[in-house]
Amino acid sequence: MKVIVTASLGKAQVQQRLADRIGDQAHWVESADAAVSELPTADALICPDHFISARIAEALKTSAPALKWVQLLTAGYDNIKRHGAPARITVCNAGEAYGPAVATHAVALLLALQRRIPAVLADQARHAWERSFAPLLTIPSSSTIVVIGFGPIGREIGRILRALGARVIAVTRHGRPDEGADVILPAGELPRVLPRADAIMIAAAHDETTHHLINEQSLSLCKKSVILVNIARGAIVETGALNAALRSGTIAGAGLDVTDPEPLPPDHPLWDAPNLIITPHCSGACGPAGGDRLADLACDNLERFMAGTPLKHVVKI
Repeated sequence: MKVIVTASLGKAQVQQRLADRIGDQAHWVESADAAVSELPTADALICPDHFISARIAEALKTSAPALKWVQLLTAGYDNIKRHGAPARITVCNAGEAYGPAVATHAVALLLALQRRIPAVLADQARHAWERSFAPLLTIPSSSTIVVIGFGPIGREIGRILRALGARVIAVTRHGRPDEGADVILPAGELPRVLPRADAIMIAAAHDETTHHLINEQSLSLCKKSVILVNIARGAIVETGALNAALRSGTIAGAGLDVTDPEPLPPDHPLWDAPNLIITPHCSGACGPAGGDRLADLACDNLERFMAGTPLKHVVKI
């Protein structure tokens, strides 16, 4: 068997786990050129989604006849979905490995905004003991929080928020029952549920159905006290509409780990929008523990692939 591998986050752990399991059957590459030259005799490809360019996708379709499995080392699968892959290839993502880190980051953004931490830090910088905002402070307990997308990351967000006393309404593509939420609704019900939300947490995949899902119209349905958190993909939120909503007070605040465009240009007006926290797409990072989780997930699926048993974390592209 021949497995082509490239990695960034968790690279050391993935290298060690693969060396322990398949030795020199793991062929590491650092460039698209190297990958394309190895793919014709490969059985599998393990890589981040951002490694899947149009060139790599074309090689998968035309020059890799034996390749049957792609294991992404990312939660997102935008690139391989956009470029496509032949039906013979099973594609898996790594969302479960990132669940604890991304969910913790999402909830941290929510709590920081509910407790007005940006305002406190601004006051601290000018040595001001200011308490006028205290009546505006909120907490998750007894609130209604809408989680859009309820895969491994969305479920972990829901679990943490329910532990903090929130009522969680999950909005998913099909609205299938899930014990991880208090209520599950299909995507078509989103306009009906937005007016009930005290916070909105976006954990959905980005595709044609979720592009600009949060826009001027949907934001106008929300309470003025609502907080929006997006740790999924920037293009799910219409940037201009969010900027306008924050500046006009249509919503109370937002926390973004992703933006559109990304990275956000230094002169973009969104940087200066009020009650906004922007982090640089870092929610999946959590030190060595994150690399261990990623390596464990990839190698568990590798063993399944070698044994011919069903793979986990399969995504539809």
